[in-house]
Amino acid sequence: MRFGAHARTILVLDPEKRTARLVSPAPGESEPVRSSFGYPMGTFPVELARRGEELPAPAADRLASWWRVALAVEAAGTMRAALACTVAYLSQRRQFGQPIGAFQAVQHRLADCAIEIEASRWLAYEAAYHGAPSAAAATAAAYALSAAKRVFGETHQLSGAIGFTREHDLHVWTMRLQALRLELDGLAGHRRALAEARWNVGARG
Repeated sequence: MRFGAHARTILVLDPEKRTARLVSPAPGESEPVRSSFGYPMGTFPVELARRGEELPAPAADRLASWWRVALAVEAAGTMRAALACTVAYLSQRRQFGQPIGAFQAVQHRLADCAIEIEASRWLAYEAAYHGAPSAAAATAAAYALSAAKRVFGETHQLSGAIGFTREHDLHVWTMRLQALRLELDGLAGHRRALAEARWNVGARG
């Protein structure tokens, strides 16, 4: 879990039971985990999730919706940083006597990434503006994390192997995208939530 070893308060969501609990781990109960995802990661015992205060019934749905909005916003910002990092590199790296970024085919791919990022940003803004209704929140998360996969691939392919080295900042942003894509059951989970909210498909009784 992101920041799990540093958390003093944890909101535990059970999407199947539609319950949420507020848990305060004791000092030393959470442990840090080594990770390449670009975030400090941590783990805690399973029994910790069963303790604490159970929140009122609507809390689980609200928590899931705002979590999805937060994921969409964070993914949009992270993609934007990854693209900026890539553009800066392509403006400096030269081939055939000119910067790589001057080639039209490269510019088209960068433009496609920029469009995906702007769309992700505005979907997240819209969901937040309306108070994170379930369908809008799931739409924002699903779109942003689908876009994250493409932006991850394009920025690394355009940057070459240097993007995965510690000497270059691209790996910091794109590995964070990989971490964001795993939360709340990933892209499939967001799409299921959208189908349930919009068309009542697969709704739990």
